[in-house]
Amino acid sequence: MKKLLLLSLILLSSNPFAAPSESEQKVYSNTTWAIGTIVTSQVKADSEERANFCHKLVNDETRKLEYLLSAYDPDSDISKLGKNAGSWVEVSKETAEVLRLSNKISSETNGTYDPTVGALVKLWSVDQDTHRIPGNEEIKNALKNVGYSSIEVKTENGKNYAKIGPNQEITLGAIGKGYIADKVMEVLLKNGCSDSLLSFGGNIIGSGTNGENQPWRVGLQTPAKDRGYYFAVLPVDNASIVTSGDYEKFFVQDGVKYHHLLNPLTGKPVRATLSSVTIYHKNSATADALCTALFVMGWDDAINYLKEHPYLMAVLMDEDHRKVAYTKNLEGKLRIVDDYLKASIIQ
Repeated sequence: MKKLLLLSLILLSSNPFAAPSESEQKVYSNTTWAIGTIVTSQVKADSEERANFCHKLVNDETRKLEYLLSAYDPDSDISKLGKNAGSWVEVSKETAEVLRLSNKISSETNGTYDPTVGALVKLWSVDQDTHRIPGNEEIKNALKNVGYSSIEVKTENGKNYAKIGPNQEITLGAIGKGYIADKVMEVLLKNGCSDSLLSFGGNIIGSGTNGENQPWRVGLQTPAKDRGYYFAVLPVDNASIVTSGDYEKFFVQDGVKYHHLLNPLTGKPVRATLSSVTIYHKNSATADALCTALFVMGWDDAINYLKEHPYLMAVLMDEDHRKVAYTKNLEGKLRIVDDYLKASIIQ
């Protein structure tokens, strides 16, 4: 369940037209392609040489983790688990960590997030030219192998091992980019790159401040509009902002829209009651998986879940792009900039 660039990176100051003073550090940007998406890093540094050092850290750590977690690399840990489904496989500590977190969030969301939908994702292939509507029998057979409780992880003698159920296929598309974002930011902070804003598609994580010594700010993309049109703005204050939506990865057949967010219970794209879900969280991997889980729940159940978990920070937009609901703990942080939206607070 991959996410594309659903957030607009914006560098807003209190006066967006103000020129930075000569005494301010400069923000240096770098863009590359990795983990199936555009990866952008913005670093505030006192020299281009220092910024390039930080950009290289982003690139190196991203590609190291991509090698371990990609379902498309035949030598990755995830591919090895699929090839040896039903058997224990030695994996890296990173893979073990993300699988443990996946199981935890799957349990907490009653399986609305489930990484064992790999076979279903391949059946639909929404993000590929080979996309199609699979038959009910195909979906039924694939659903037999969906179930996060079959994922097991253990550590013995300093080594990590994992096992998935026979015939299962897993995908970390709904948590992997968030996990990588967390780890890349850890590396940056350890190496003194403390003022950084990173975008891994729909996953954004930031630390420190921008060129005006203000928190980095991010625009939440307006669904169904060109990239760069945003309906709200959030500061990224040593945290992560992740958005899931049904408006960038889909195909239309016979007038019906089929998007990439699949319901693990039905094996089909989620019936649309939401157009986007945004989670604000210290941990990008957690935000990543929760976005998918809440989208699968739908508008009513997502709101109820947020009421039951009042520590979560979230923004929901309905399928008609007319209503926005956000958690009370985002008051003072979230700024709605689209006057046509009807906004309400979840409390």
